[in-house]
Amino acid sequence: MVTFSRALLLASAVSAMALTGCGGDDSSSDGKAKLSLGMTDAPVDGAAEVWVQFSGVTLIRADGEAETTFTFDEPKRINLLAYQHGEIYPLLENEEIDAGEYSQIRLLVDTEGDLDTVIVLDGGATFELTIPSGAQTGLKLVNGFTATAGGEVNFTLDFDLRKSVTLTGNGEFKLRPTIRIIDNIEAGHIAGTVASDACPAESEMAIYVYEGAVTEPEDLGADAEPLVTTYVKTDLSYQASFLAAGEYTLALTCIADEDDPEVDDDAFGSGAGFVAVSGSLTVTADQTTEWNPAVGG
Repeated sequence: MVTFSRALLLASAVSAMALTGCGGDDSSSDGKAKLSLGMTDAPVDGAAEVWVQFSGVTLIRADGEAETTFTFDEPKRINLLAYQHGEIYPLLENEEIDAGEYSQIRLLVDTEGDLDTVIVLDGGATFELTIPSGAQTGLKLVNGFTATAGGEVNFTLDFDLRKSVTLTGNGEFKLRPTIRIIDNIEAGHIAGTVASDACPAESEMAIYVYEGAVTEPEDLGADAEPLVTTYVKTDLSYQASFLAAGEYTLALTCIADEDDPEVDDDAFGSGAGFVAVSGSLTVTADQTTEWNPAVGG
């Protein structure tokens, strides 16, 4: 399989984490919890639209003996690129589920129809998106979580299309989503504005976000690749959304178009390729931390 183009900056990966639904009082519950799922995406260069049609959501219990499926009355065809910089599409809202341990979420997708799940490039060309095993099992998110009786489970599914779409050797686009699942109760954000002289005009600017303290940031495809990336908007603002509370390092690159997400690029080795590094930033739940990148820091 080969990468579609450096301009698109898209690749595939898998993510997993354990999550816990919070809130509520066990003593007043009837063994039920409420589930909400929202969807968002990091901006990506080269694609104008990425449409995915969802027919429902299935939850798999940890014991493997039961599952719960929410089937939509009408399929939800969503342009993922319309929900960026903290914007969320509500896929499920306050749906009742049994309390307990869950091992997996499956997003049921439609791929058999004509132009139901597609990618539209900047020039307007439209191509079908193939999701391996999507018609049979949907998009499988192997992310365990606990639904507490009487509580609320409120997650955001962050599609990282920059790592998820590839062009095969036979000219077929495939979607193998990298999806982070974030507990909204514990999530915060980092935002700011890039200095006007930080990058040359017409640069492909992007912010790379790393967990913990990082002094020599690496590119996508490296062993220590960033957790997420986000593009800088035309007004030089950016927002890295839905980050679990903790410590992060951010780095600004002016050459995001040279980062092939499937390989460790020489142009980014040992901190090269970045013009500003934040130092350690603290993300607090339901708060926005500010970092305004300028050359040198």
